[in-house]
Amino acid sequence: MTGMGSDGALGAKVIRQAGGEVLIQDQASSVVWGMPGAVAAAGVVDQILPLSAIAAEIARRVASPRALAARASCSPRP
Repeated sequence: MTGMGSDGALGAKVIRQAGGEVLIQDQASSVVWGMPGAVAAAGVVDQILPLSAIAAEIARRVASPRALAARASCSPRP
């Protein structure tokens, strides 16, 4: 989300190294492009979206067959 500083880029690198994906808010909808811009500059972003589209994209990814399969493989078994 909108913010200042580059600490978000450090966290995004860790997320990517662990196999996660990183979404950031686009410059046009950001009040301050500092933190999302630092993530983009670090090259650790998978998708740049306007704020109004982030929640829908997260929901889409969580409901994807890939995400559902990953959650099923991590579920505790009786």
